[in-house]
Amino acid sequence: MEQHIDLHLHSTCSDGTFSPEEVAWRAIEEDLAVISLTDHDSIEGVEAAQKEGEKLGLEVIPGTELSTQADGKDIHILGYFIQGDHPGLIDCLDTCRDERKNRAERIVKKLNSMGLRIPFEQVLAKAGDGAIGRPHVADVLVEEGFVFSANEAFYKYLGYAKPAYEPKFTLDPAEAIQVIHSAGGLACLAHPGLYGRDDLIPGLVEDGLDGIEVRHTKHGPAEIKRYTEVAEQFNLLPSGGSDCHGDGRGSSVIGTVDVPRSYVDGLSTRAQEMSSEVRGS
Repeated sequence: MEQHIDLHLHSTCSDGTFSPEEVAWRAIEEDLAVISLTDHDSIEGVEAAQKEGEKLGLEVIPGTELSTQADGKDIHILGYFIQGDHPGLIDCLDTCRDERKNRAERIVKKLNSMGLRIPFEQVLAKAGDGAIGRPHVADVLVEEGFVFSANEAFYKYLGYAKPAYEPKFTLDPAEAIQVIHSAGGLACLAHPGLYGRDDLIPGLVEDGLDGIEVRHTKHGPAEIKRYTEVAEQFNLLPSGGSDCHGDGRGSSVIGTVDVPRSYVDGLSTRAQEMSSEVRGS
């Protein structure tokens, strides 16, 4: 029987709209057998998703998505099979979380100076226990009637080079890869087709990149073919997922990307090999 898989999902622990438990429920509704919860700069929802997954017969691979920057370009690195209790990973995520809060506060100050009066406390409440981000600011702008939709908020105020845009704290890709490896995980380049910078891939491979997201909502047949070839060229493990952020966060829906079971098997085998190497060193 064919198994359906989605290795790129977000919850309310970053900028998604589904709780970690609801991510698991939605996955089962879509007949998925394996998922990975990959919240931005956070692992807070992994345990809850795994516990719910156990009840539902769903395998939940622990993951995250770290924000990095290379040559002035935002690059996201997915981490799979990570050990959530690793001190280095915890320290890194704590720093990212603090910097995300600082950035959001600067954005709100800019909006307030423009006459769009929204309280920062309302943005914090919108984020809840999750890693705060621009989508939470956009939600408050909608609630307060300054824009009709989150898309309008980004188009007018929050998007890159817009009046309230603030650059975010990012790691160097090599740092992110090292942190993921130190936590026993595999580092994969997220949605490379969105960057337009395939020239950066050899350097990331030198930094220790393990895999690349071949299948993604924004990857058409040409991109899938291209990054399958890149994976083979650089001996990278292929990965894939919908990048679903829930309702009201774009059009991608859990399980809409066809991800082969072989992707999971390859990642799992390599993770086990790395674990054995660590124990034997």
